[in-house]
Amino acid sequence: MASVESNSNDGVISKQLLKSKSGEFDVESIHTLNIKDAGISDVGCIGECTSLERLDLSYNNVSRLHKLAGLSALVKLNLAANRISSLEGLQSLENLQSLNVSGNLIGSVDCLRYLAGLEKFTSLRLQDPANGLSNPMCNMSYLDGVLMMLPVLITLDGQRVRGRGSELFQLCKHMDQAMYNFKSVNASSMPEVGHDATHDVDSQQWMLDIGGEAKVQEAEENLRAMLDGCKQLSNKAALVLYDSEEARPTDTSEISS
Repeated sequence: MASVESNSNDGVISKQLLKSKSGEFDVESIHTLNIKDAGISDVGCIGECTSLERLDLSYNNVSRLHKLAGLSALVKLNLAANRISSLEGLQSLENLQSLNVSGNLIGSVDCLRYLAGLEKFTSLRLQDPANGLSNPMCNMSYLDGVLMMLPVLITLDGQRVRGRGSELFQLCKHMDQAMYNFKSVNASSMPEVGHDATHDVDSQQWMLDIGGEAKVQEAEENLRAMLDGCKQLSNKAALVLYDSEEARPTDTSEISS
């Protein structure tokens, strides 16, 4: 793997820099680049790395992606923690399978339209809570819109959302919505208590109601913890299945009887 440091004077990646840091005589021969946290604001001539398959540009100051258009062999791209509000330029990356854009300025599902025509694109990360990275669009409900925009997507934010392994994710989604509706209904029907509450409800019955509410809340928390554990196990199992399917030979002549 080639590790690249930017020119501290201008933050632009040059052809000479790519050659010297990668050890390759031709930029066309570079397959993997790690340019993480290097003060990059302009990707420069990186589009000339026509054999590049894996690129890490995370934790930089990149805002425009149009110069990545020449990376037709790119499979995995990490753009986390930059200043990106538009994905224009990625629509020509016909082999792109995985993209991380957590920690950017993407404001709506419509910003993802440049990925809609990529037939091999299966994995997208918009937020990464473990590293405190998100996007403005993640402050609202976005799952259904993303799935509609990207019909071949399999993994979103590290969770399997289509295919084998996605059933538990969908179940947890419905459970979360049901719990939210349950809490909303109970909150709206809860009587207000003032100094003269004893004139409206029997104090003993009121205490029983409070105790019942606490038990319901505890049950909800236990159920959610159980579902989270099941979800993690399901995601791990789905990844194992996915990897095994990828490794399986598709040419029947390669399989001996």
